[in-house]
Amino acid sequence: MTLVGPVVEDHDAELVDVELRGSANNQTVRILVHRDPGIMLNDCEAISREVGDLFDIDDLLPGRYRLEVTSPGLDRALRSDRDFARASSKRLKVVLTSGGTQFGRLSAWNVEHITLETDAETEQIPRDHIAKATVEVDINASTQRFGG
Repeated sequence: MTLVGPVVEDHDAELVDVELRGSANNQTVRILVHRDPGIMLNDCEAISREVGDLFDIDDLLPGRYRLEVTSPGLDRALRSDRDFARASSKRLKVVLTSGGTQFGRLSAWNVEHITLETDAETEQIPRDHIAKATVEVDINASTQRFGG
């Protein structure tokens, strides 16, 4: 959806993904956007209005559709280099294709592997061995930040 990217960028945000779900005449279009330190509800609403207008003017989707603009959320799997870049220095949970699970702070990544730092060691994990990688909530950082 090449029309969506410029609209998102006009709001100083990054287009993470566009997901299409549902039947041809009743689709849900979910647009995932990101901005540091976070995307606000009013930003999502503004992007939604503009993208909806573009879809309606250009008649891009036949039939009815539902449009959602949201942030990716912590539970979204990291897939692309941009996903890993946003997760840099954050604590990850990595489920391996072998069934094992690794936890650690993401210190580096490239097309071949990611590097996790733990208290005991540095672990390089080939990206093709990753079934799912997600950002974990860092309780220590939250406690320090909010004084709890």
